[in-house]
Amino acid sequence: MAIDFQRLRAALKILAQMPAPFEGGCLCGAVRYRCDAAPIWSGHCHCDSCKKLSGAPFTTAFTVKTDAFHILSGDTLVFERGAEGGHAVRTRRCSGCGTWVWAERDARPDFRAVLAPTLDAPLALPLVAHAYVLQASPWITLDPELTQFQKMPEDELPPPKA
Repeated sequence: MAIDFQRLRAALKILAQMPAPFEGGCLCGAVRYRCDAAPIWSGHCHCDSCKKLSGAPFTTAFTVKTDAFHILSGDTLVFERGAEGGHAVRTRRCSGCGTWVWAERDARPDFRAVLAPTLDAPLALPLVAHAYVLQASPWITLDPELTQFQKMPEDELPPPKA
């Protein structure tokens, strides 16, 4: 399936207009965070790792720049695993209730992937895409309005213009 770049750009423009700052946290309330800038990416990830880590058929997350992501309170437990490209990925969970709050990847140290259900207002998050549709559970109906990537988006997007 060819990527509709016009639709993708339009969705990213809407996402960039999300008002900041905004906050979120874990189920028990111990871990709290604030984002001082709009997300640069959002969507559903259907990879096998996200499914196993969440116990759900996919995860929904958004990406913000690391310098715009601030931990306000709480302690986290870290689980580190290898990603498909060989780089480490660390997921951070509340040490009290176990809520998966965010992940960080060595391949992209300037960004944090934050789990959308942890937002105080998760319905305010505009979604952009599906990632890893190759591993999507067969009983899931993908939203046709969202761009679909077979794997990670950065593997399928053209390199940025110099």
